[in-house]
Amino acid sequence: MKKFLSIAAAATIMLAACDNTSVSFKSVIYDNAFALETGARDSLTVKMDIEYPDPLDNESAMKIADAISGTLFGSGYAGMKPSEAAKAWADSLASDYRESNLELLDMLEKDGDHGPFMGMSWSTDKQGKVTGTFRNIINYKAVTYTYTGGAHGSTWEANMNFDSDSGKLLEQEDVFAEGFEKQVSKLLAEHLNDGRDAESAISLLTDDIEPNGNFIISQEGVTFTYNQYEIAAYAFGVIDILIPADEIKPYLRSGMNFYD
Repeated sequence: MKKFLSIAAAATIMLAACDNTSVSFKSVIYDNAFALETGARDSLTVKMDIEYPDPLDNESAMKIADAISGTLFGSGYAGMKPSEAAKAWADSLASDYRESNLELLDMLEKDGDHGPFMGMSWSTDKQGKVTGTFRNIINYKAVTYTYTGGAHGSTWEANMNFDSDSGKLLEQEDVFAEGFEKQVSKLLAEHLNDGRDAESAISLLTDDIEPNGNFIISQEGVTFTYNQYEIAAYAFGVIDILIPADEIKPYLRSGMNFYD
């Protein structure tokens, strides 16, 4: 069994988010394997590499850290130190893993099957990275890959946009004007297959692509991210749809003058 939890000083990056503001980030790295039971070959592997503001010496940095932990682990982990949140979440997952599988393992072993057993070796990999800055916005992407048995695992991505001055997480209602949904839905449909040929065009599972609050604001425009099965079959993976800046601009809330 291996266990590794650290704050990686070498991973420090400084982001000039605007002319007078910079935010420092460091990676919290976690790597551990939990055996299903003593001596068992089946195990849960948990890996994390998550960038957090460092130091957490002001309200802005703490807001960003809480939003990252809340997104990756759940609201109950907001307010904890990043390294403590990572360990607490991993321990909770290990408890769920054992509870889900030990009874079945006991039944199989009583039948003379000694494994390892398909579906009893789980893995989770969480990544949280700053992906860029635009004006006073820090772009952040959280990615979780999970395998809990079956034919394949699943990947989930969440985008976050932070005001670098206040640390506020910009929600959809903060960025877009009231009543924007219908027109932006049309734009999402228009740009769904940008860069794809007819053979790779995406077939939808839904009649409309609605704005889902999972977006990144960049110089190029606003990109909405749709996770597996959200609008299309698993085979299409995670889908990003970019609405160019000049097309999304009319639907931004007053004061959100990113493209002026």
